[in-house]
Amino acid sequence: MTDELFANGKVSSIFIKLAIPSILVLLLMISTFVIDGILIGQFIGLEGLAAFNLVYPVFSVLIAIAVVIATGGSAIVGKYLGQNKIKEANQIFNLALILAVVFSITLSAITLFFADDITRSLGATDLLFESTKEYFSTLAIFFILFIIGLVFQHFIRNEGNFIYPIITTVVSVGINIPLTYVFLGILDWGVGAAALGTGISMIPSTILLIVYFLRKQSIMSYGRPIVDFSVIKRILYNGSSDGLSEISAGIVVLTFNLILIQHLGEIGIAAFAIISLTSLIMIMICAGLAMTLQPMVSYNFGANEIQRVKDTLKISIKLGILIGVVFYLTVFVFGDYFIELFSGDDEKLTSLAFDAIRVYGFSYIFLGINYLSSGYLTALQKPKISLIISMSYNLIFVLIGLMVFSHFFSTPGIWWAVPFANIVTIFISLYFVKRINRKMFENT
Repeated sequence: MTDELFANGKVSSIFIKLAIPSILVLLLMISTFVIDGILIGQFIGLEGLAAFNLVYPVFSVLIAIAVVIATGGSAIVGKYLGQNKIKEANQIFNLALILAVVFSITLSAITLFFADDITRSLGATDLLFESTKEYFSTLAIFFILFIIGLVFQHFIRNEGNFIYPIITTVVSVGINIPLTYVFLGILDWGVGAAALGTGISMIPSTILLIVYFLRKQSIMSYGRPIVDFSVIKRILYNGSSDGLSEISAGIVVLTFNLILIQHLGEIGIAAFAIISLTSLIMIMICAGLAMTLQPMVSYNFGANEIQRVKDTLKISIKLGILIGVVFYLTVFVFGDYFIELFSGDDEKLTSLAFDAIRVYGFSYIFLGINYLSSGYLTALQKPKISLIISMSYNLIFVLIGLMVFSHFFSTPGIWWAVPFANIVTIFISLYFVKRINRKMFENT
């Protein structure tokens, strides 16, 4: 099945065909968080939204672990599949599952044991302390389902099956939305109930993901993993750029929150929560493009189909730019309608968030170039360079922008930090992609 998908046919047609379900499954996945944000904003209000946003750095650690294992492992598996080395690919798959379980249990234990300290370190004020702690402590119980689910979905896509992850995500979202509505809108429970609804909804979808690899049709299957610390190091190393990208996002959100508390108070964090949830849609679109790009590049690189590798990068970048422009124009013109879903009747919060996202959202135009360049280099097993790109637009230049612009331009300058970081990083991305292509494929 992998040969039929990745090795034959027009690259652009294959990419678009596979990208649509990849993006859809990610949008469905984050719809849980977006709808949680809407329900929290409607039924709890500004305080709930602010607490919801303060928890994001915990999410970033959670996602980072899953992404490191999934992308690091699947890059190796994809190359083995391209070389028709099924046994070796299967050993890596099982090792990745063990790593996911160990890391998720460890993270849950740390989160629950140090809950008070973590809440304070996230910047929670006295007003937000209890609701922030309640949300992430409840979610910590379900960390293993979240991490394992992401890892499973990544490997299923690596086999060329982009539909099954959508089915499992639809099941989860279909349970989560009404459950959270009942908890918040009818039973009038606190913000932790949103996390409870999310956790419960992941149980049936995780069972479906586990069952997938029990089927004879799947390439991967459960078995004995390779026990080799050098391989573990290789998996973690290969996925490090994508993982640190997520960690960087958490650090950036934490920094944003701390600065916004000083300039605007809780309403600033609530506005940023709305911007973050809106931006998450664009980020997941780019992630879907990257998830399509990586197995195609890994497979064709392993099969020595270099022109198909280059063509995959080109179509992904073009789509990233096009979608970014359309998304930004949509937000610029109609963003206030979407924001009101979160802010309700709070006109001050709506106005603040809308003015901010029209500046912050300028970054959407450039995000795809940087995100896909990093993903491309990860697929070619160039994690150091991929890491440089990821850290540039996700952390380094954002922090520089935050410190400089907030100092000289006060609150309006805060929202320019992310566009600044993405624009600067474009030049870094283009330089390294051209350099690696010339170095690796100069004779093709």
